[in-house]
Amino acid sequence: MRQKRQRPRQPALYAQTLFEGAEPEAEGESPARKAEQEDITAQRLRVQEITRRLVEHYGEPEWSRKDPLSQLVDVLLSHRTRDEQTAAAYASLRQHFGSWEAVRDAPTAAVEKAIAVVNWPEIKAPRLQAILRQITAERGALNLDFLCRLPVEEGLTWLSRFEGVGPKTAACVLLFSCRQPVLPVDTHVHRISIRLGLIPARLTPEQAQPLLQALLPSDARAIYNFHKGLVWHGQRCCFFQRPCCEQCFLRDLCAYYAAHQRSETKPDSAKGAEPPAPGQSQKLPGRQEERRSGKRRDETNNPGDRSGRPG
Repeated sequence: MRQKRQRPRQPALYAQTLFEGAEPEAEGESPARKAEQEDITAQRLRVQEITRRLVEHYGEPEWSRKDPLSQLVDVLLSHRTRDEQTAAAYASLRQHFGSWEAVRDAPTAAVEKAIAVVNWPEIKAPRLQAILRQITAERGALNLDFLCRLPVEEGLTWLSRFEGVGPKTAACVLLFSCRQPVLPVDTHVHRISIRLGLIPARLTPEQAQPLLQALLPSDARAIYNFHKGLVWHGQRCCFFQRPCCEQCFLRDLCAYYAAHQRSETKPDSAKGAEPPAPGQSQKLPGRQEERRSGKRRDETNNPGDRSGRPG
């Protein structure tokens, strides 16, 4: 009788098993499995060193003080929008309406006007109001504090039902506000993790999330330091185009930089350029054309998204 072939173990699940302290069976351990274990251990040590340097350079990020509902509103406003514009739109909603109930019940045109500074307010205003109405219908009140008492997976699933709320946005709410140990993978985390060689370039942010999560401790503070540090680094140094590799304090750990060194080409055409000041980010081409088109973009394919801001 032919033996049924066993399915190979998922790398992310295997990594998570190791991280939680379960050791592979010593007896009959294959060389391939042993090599995989050693690679995962090495990657974890690299992530630990990367996080240490990020905190050393940028400082330890402060936690958000927003409740889960306010955090959700903030992250929804942040899609394809810079930090200062998001902060201005959030403050405008608070100033003009005073409560999320008032935002929910206001004329959509008034909400759109209040958040006009963000990209695509004509999409975000009705979407935000629809989410607020749905929460009220399901929960009887506008309050999401219960999410902090749910297991992480249940909280992610509950939030992801809303239009415009993907895995990254849901993870932002749970990490930033509830301080639950879940990693949001935004465009900066995704791009820099690929360049550092932590994940394969072919993976989408959703596919990369469990692999990166498995390389981090099951600790919200450590995950937050890693996430925020990479977001800041992506905004100030490791740009989508023309990264400032010569000024990067991670370049000795970077596969992207090493590959360009071997090929004797410069990874950044802006040699000698200083990274922008904190809070600034490099201008990306095509943004104005995208805004005029009014196209709806999936948050995970968003080169300008900065929703990692703790707010």
